[in-house]
Amino acid sequence: MTATKFDNSAFSGLGTIAGQAEDNAAPMHAPTGNELEWGSSHEDVQHRTTGRHRPIRRQDIAEITSQLAIMTRSGIDVASALGSLANQCQKPALKQVLIDVHDSVLSGSTLSSALGMHAEVFDQRFIATVAAGEASGKMAEVLQQLSQVQRSEIRLQRTMKALMTYPVLLMTVSSAVIVALVLFVLPRFADIFEQYDLTLPVITQLLIAISTEFRSRWWLWGPAFASAVTGLLVWRKTAVGRRWLDALWLKLVIIQSVYRPQIVGRMCRILGLMLESGVPLLECLRLSKQALGNVHYQDLIDELEDAVVNGRGLGCVLQTAEIVPQSAREMIITAESTGNLGEVTQLLGEYYEEEAEARMRQVVGMLEPIITVVMGAIVAVVVLAVMLPVFDLSTLAQGGR
Repeated sequence: MTATKFDNSAFSGLGTIAGQAEDNAAPMHAPTGNELEWGSSHEDVQHRTTGRHRPIRRQDIAEITSQLAIMTRSGIDVASALGSLANQCQKPALKQVLIDVHDSVLSGSTLSSALGMHAEVFDQRFIATVAAGEASGKMAEVLQQLSQVQRSEIRLQRTMKALMTYPVLLMTVSSAVIVALVLFVLPRFADIFEQYDLTLPVITQLLIAISTEFRSRWWLWGPAFASAVTGLLVWRKTAVGRRWLDALWLKLVIIQSVYRPQIVGRMCRILGLMLESGVPLLECLRLSKQALGNVHYQDLIDELEDAVVNGRGLGCVLQTAEIVPQSAREMIITAESTGNLGEVTQLLGEYYEEEAEARMRQVVGMLEPIITVVMGAIVAVVVLAVMLPVFDLSTLAQGGR
């Protein structure tokens, strides 16, 4: 078998490989908060499909990367490792990709070139980092770092989802109870109240009016609500809507304490990994931009690219970048001057990702009792709107005896 080539052609062809991947990749769309992950392209991270097979998940790519790193570190050449992984793989879509990559490597292609033929599965950053690992002869170390980054992002996303599950479930159930009480329970009592000469409380009259309006003109309010939701989703994907919403996440007091560290952590982690792997700084900035789901951070990357191209360095831009924490700005500027930018950005990425997770736990811990109290109060108001007239009716019945 022919092992993967480790020569300078991989590094010199880095821009070409990334450009081919960009041309072959599906059109990009605006992320909604959580963003690109290593080893999977941006258009649909979680639902990547090949033909009629089941989707290739990020977890699958992370496991393959980890196993490939272990095999190459053990002295197995890349071609043999790919063949072994293809034979062991139980998922048809991923198995076919591994077979194709294996065949390309056996025919003399570099691993990065073979991966570039599947840009719908492996994104440009993944391919460029592998190309840099080939050029530097540190393929095993680079693959291990890629695997660690993938697993870290998957773990962080799972943690965020787990933390948000209870608040979202609580709001959903409470909202369903409120809607059921207003639209289905209260109208039944309203029919009873009409039979007696009762002066209904203001809140009861208001809720009955709302219930009657929605029930009698559902044909108007239903399509209106659906149109409003659809319009909001479409507007969110426009340049103006995306920029406005991205600015909102950065300004909301509670959300920004989680959102900013998460974005900065991802940006620094990806920059650090590619820089340590030997990817040129300008290429690192261009590729890391795709991983940032916020247009304001993408604008910052554009400014950093322009500064590097014009020989001004990162410091002149970061000094006024308020969306990056001051401590991170100072460390990056110092690291750039000392030539230790790759290692420092990796450490910053790990720190801010951990900080984002810790702050998320704090925010959720604070929001859970607030949501419970607020939703409980709303349910209590609706219940009182129903029960107060019932009490009056009971008193009237007792007085009639």
